[in-house]
Amino acid sequence: MRSLEDAPANGRGRCRLTHLACKVLEKRFPDSSNPIEEWLPSAPDWSREIPDIDILQRELTALRKRGGKVVLYGHDDMDGITGIYIGKRILEGEGYQVVPLMPRRATDDYGLLPERMDGVLLPGDLLLTVDYGCSAVRGVKWAIDLGARVVITDHHTLNYPLPPSHGMINPQRVGPPATYLAGCSVLYAALVSIFPRWNNQPELLTAIALGTVSDRVPFLGWNRYLLEEFRKIDIGELSGGMAVLAETWPARERAWTGSMVRHAVTSVVGKGEDSGIDILLDFMNDDNYKLCRRTWKRLKKNSRRRAHLLSEVFSRAIHRRDDQASAYGMNLVYLDYIPDGMGGTLASKMTRITSRGTIIVSPRNGKLVGEARSHGDWDMAGFLVSMGDVFTSAGGHRMAAGFSCEGTSWRELRELLLSKMVEYPVDPVPMPHIDLVVDELPDPAEFLCLAPFGGKFLPPAVKKGTMRYLMNIGENSVSWFITEESGD
Repeated sequence: MRSLEDAPANGRGRCRLTHLACKVLEKRFPDSSNPIEEWLPSAPDWSREIPDIDILQRELTALRKRGGKVVLYGHDDMDGITGIYIGKRILEGEGYQVVPLMPRRATDDYGLLPERMDGVLLPGDLLLTVDYGCSAVRGVKWAIDLGARVVITDHHTLNYPLPPSHGMINPQRVGPPATYLAGCSVLYAALVSIFPRWNNQPELLTAIALGTVSDRVPFLGWNRYLLEEFRKIDIGELSGGMAVLAETWPARERAWTGSMVRHAVTSVVGKGEDSGIDILLDFMNDDNYKLCRRTWKRLKKNSRRRAHLLSEVFSRAIHRRDDQASAYGMNLVYLDYIPDGMGGTLASKMTRITSRGTIIVSPRNGKLVGEARSHGDWDMAGFLVSMGDVFTSAGGHRMAAGFSCEGTSWRELRELLLSKMVEYPVDPVPMPHIDLVVDELPDPAEFLCLAPFGGKFLPPAVKKGTMRYLMNIGENSVSWFITEESGD
C-alpha cells in the first residue's frame, strides 16, 4: 500500500495531506488499513446503509396516487428546524403539499403530541417526522388510529417499546457510521435516495452543516463527507437567508472548528425569547438578502443580551450544584426559574467548564423539566431512558438529552436521580489526547488540512518533553497552547 502522504486527501478538492497530518490519522484510526477513508469517506449509498428508506418511498408513491399531504413534524431545535427546511424544500419541489409542525418546548411537552396534530393531520395524510419520534408510542398510535400513515426519521437513542409506525428510519438500528448523522441528515439521506436530483444541492448542504454542528454529533464518517461537500459549495448559488448563514460561517473554505461555528452562528440564532429559533425556518426560506441581513443584525444584538442573562443564570447555577451528585462525578442543579430556551445552553456551558455531565432541572407548566448534556463516555440518553418509568417523556442521544416529569416533587426526583447514578456509574473521563511526541514543536499549519475539528475528532495535540500542546484555531490564525483540556 502506498504511504498516506503520497495520497491526496480525497478526489474531491481537498488539499494534499501533509506528512504530519497523515501521522495524526494513523494515530486516530490505528486499526484501519485506510485511515484516509475513515477520516473522509467516499459518497455513501444511503439506501443500502439506512433502514426503511424503501418504506418511505412506497408511502410517498401511494400518497401521490391517493392525494393528501405530508405533515412534517420536527424538533424545535437547530437540528430539527434545518431538517424541516430540507424536507419541505425537497418534497414541495417534487409536488407534494407539506405542512410543517414544530411544538415549542417552552409550552409543550416533548414528543409527537396529538393535541398539536389534531385538526392538521387528517386520514390519508403521511406523518413524516424529523429528529423526532422514536419514543412517541402515544402520538404514533393516535395518528394511525386516525387513519394516517406514519414514517419516523430520527437519530435519537431507541427507547423500547418502539412506536407502531409504518417505517422507522433511524440509524441507531444499524450502528456506525450511520449513527453519527444528525437528525436533519437522516431525512436528507432518505429523500435524496428517493429523489437523487436533490443530492448535494448547496442550500441543503448549508442546512445540514448548521444542524450537524449545532447538535454536537461526532465529526466522523458520513458527517465529514457532508461537511466537506458544504465546504465546496459556491455561495453565489445561494440567496437570502441561506446566503447570510453561509457567509457568516467562520473560515468555511479554510479551517474551522465546531465551537467557532456555534459561537458565530448557532448562538446568534439562540433559543427562547428574543431569539431567532422561532423565525429560523422563515429566514432560511426568505430570498430577500437585504432583509435577511437586517434580521441577522438584530439577532446578533439580541444574542448579546441573552449572553449577559446566561452569565447571570450560570453564576446562580454553579453555586447550586448538588454535593452528592458531584461526588458521583455529575452536575445536578435545580433552579426555580430558567429563561425560555436557556436550559440546554446552561447545561452545555456547565459541562464544558467543569468537564462533567450536567442535568439542569426546573419547573415548567406544572411539570419538572430536565435538560442534560454529557461529557466523556457517559451516555446521557441511555441514563435517562433507563429511568423511563419515572418520566412522562425522555429522549435524546449520548451527548444531549432531556426529560419531563409529572406528579413528582423535586425532592423525590432528586433521590431517584441520585440512586440511579449509583447503579449507572460515570465512565472515566478520557485523558486529554496526544497525537504525536515531538522534539520540536512543528508548524501548527501542517495540521490545518485535517479541519474541521469537533466532536470525536478534536484538534491535534503534541507532547514536547513533559508539556502537552493543543492546536488552537482562529479565523485567521493557528497556534499552539499548553493545556490539559481535551479541545472539544
